[in-house]
Amino acid sequence: MRERPHYAAAVGERIWRAFWRNKGKPLKALQNGMRNFLEPQTRIPFALVAERDGRLCGNALVIESDESSRPNLTPWLAALWVDEDTRKQGVAAALLEEAIRRTAALGVGQLYLIARPALRDFYARHGWEPIEDGVGEARLTGHRYIIPGAPRSEPSIIRE
Repeated sequence: MRERPHYAAAVGERIWRAFWRNKGKPLKALQNGMRNFLEPQTRIPFALVAERDGRLCGNALVIESDESSRPNLTPWLAALWVDEDTRKQGVAAALLEEAIRRTAALGVGQLYLIARPALRDFYARHGWEPIEDGVGEARLTGHRYIIPGAPRSEPSIIRE
């Protein structure tokens, strides 16, 4: 997104609509938070955007932690979203691959995410392993991706 800063407000709004609107978080707070992803830096956090025919069609964030539920696990893939009319065309997979590639380039050995249980097979096809079911009120599934070549460790068990 640093290369496409004009999408920052739109990405903030998409994330708000998809994940935060029903939780009472103000839209302005999400849009203001997108500024963190525009700062020139070579570490986490970073945001990715996908374009198709010159328009924004998907996004993903890599953040230090999911402070609300799992602050001990780091870093996280968050807010992976692809517009409905662009789904099943490889956009989500491309965002996942790029997030992993950029995270690996930073010397990070693994990533975490939580997602709806219905997406379990999608993430498994892309190398993510489920590590916990029933996370939070939405009963989400926690996943971990071990970046190839990273040191192996015992699986982290996420606890509420």
